[in-house]
Amino acid sequence: MNTYAFYNGGTKSTAYEFDPNTTLDKVRNQLVSDQFIPAVDGEQSFRFVNYQNTDYEHETMIVGSSIEIYLPLKAIAGINDQIYLTDVNKVKDVDLIGFSTDWWFDRYMSCKMVLNTQDTEAKKSNSGKFQPFMLTNVKTANPNIAGISLDNVVICEQDSIVQFDISSWAAAGYGYQIKPVGSTPINSRPLYITFTDCPNGGRYARTGLRRYYAPGESQDGNTIKVVATDKLNIGDNTLNYMKFSLKTWKVTSFEKPAGKKHTCNLTLPLPKAFASKSTDEFSDVDIPYSKLVNADETVIPGGTIEPGTTTPSGDQSSQTIGTIYNVNDSQDSASVIGEVIFYVFVFKTREDADAVFGQMNNIDPSIWED
Repeated sequence: MNTYAFYNGGTKSTAYEFDPNTTLDKVRNQLVSDQFIPAVDGEQSFRFVNYQNTDYEHETMIVGSSIEIYLPLKAIAGINDQIYLTDVNKVKDVDLIGFSTDWWFDRYMSCKMVLNTQDTEAKKSNSGKFQPFMLTNVKTANPNIAGISLDNVVICEQDSIVQFDISSWAAAGYGYQIKPVGSTPINSRPLYITFTDCPNGGRYARTGLRRYYAPGESQDGNTIKVVATDKLNIGDNTLNYMKFSLKTWKVTSFEKPAGKKHTCNLTLPLPKAFASKSTDEFSDVDIPYSKLVNADETVIPGGTIEPGTTTPSGDQSSQTIGTIYNVNDSQDSASVIGEVIFYVFVFKTREDADAVFGQMNNIDPSIWED
């Protein structure tokens, strides 16, 4: 017999002992008998999440009722012997199911959100906060919620000060912009990474943005704070505030302040696989095209999170922005290197975060420790 921690759509668990070979239909009968989950005629509302699934389809992430008679507990349990049942008919505070990842990817660009560990006031503010937790291939437990397609999600602790890291292919360089759909862009004017040479095939270059960039505006230079949208009095525009776009595009020529023009008009490369390189330095690095995900699924109970967005923190960043002139670039389809769409959430409490990052999910503890 093994002891399993069972969750029924929340962070609190109840321990049950079962033989690992017990099929899920028999487990369900026991849970219903104990009133841990309700008995439902027809299609079950509470369904088992398959922690061992590696596919991205909703029907494989959540176990179908009709195959419970074939699957044993050991086939779906998490590494900590956790068993999660999610309400697939819920329409509010719906659970999210996806895969944790170090980077989000699109075509020839990858990006991530991390804590700002370079600016003095940011480091003070972030003391004790966990790293933003990134998910990809995210599905809502209820597949019938119209108009909601999340795919990429990041979950932060309230008032975290963050930065965005980008790795992108470049010709003479690349331009980038980060913006929520319904609010002020992180950089209201495009920013650029540029080069003075033109190597065959181009190159990959990594950069980071840890401040708002809005020339001539009072918020210019503020670090980036993550807050719950309900603090901003935005009415019914929550979805547009929590939905972000991070896009890079090709630069073919530019001029330095001294007036010398640099040109490199290469076509975008054909995709190829690179080995992953992990570094905290902002230097040229190759980033793989394939998505990096853990083997196990991750469950985020919907009741533990709320919509989030970014806002100027009020503290200045020490990051400086250089100047170039006469940039020749385009954001048409032939020049866009990659665009990642992601949604921001914040945990309602640190206790909720600890519960999710504890036994419920198999996550490296360093992702939320200092």
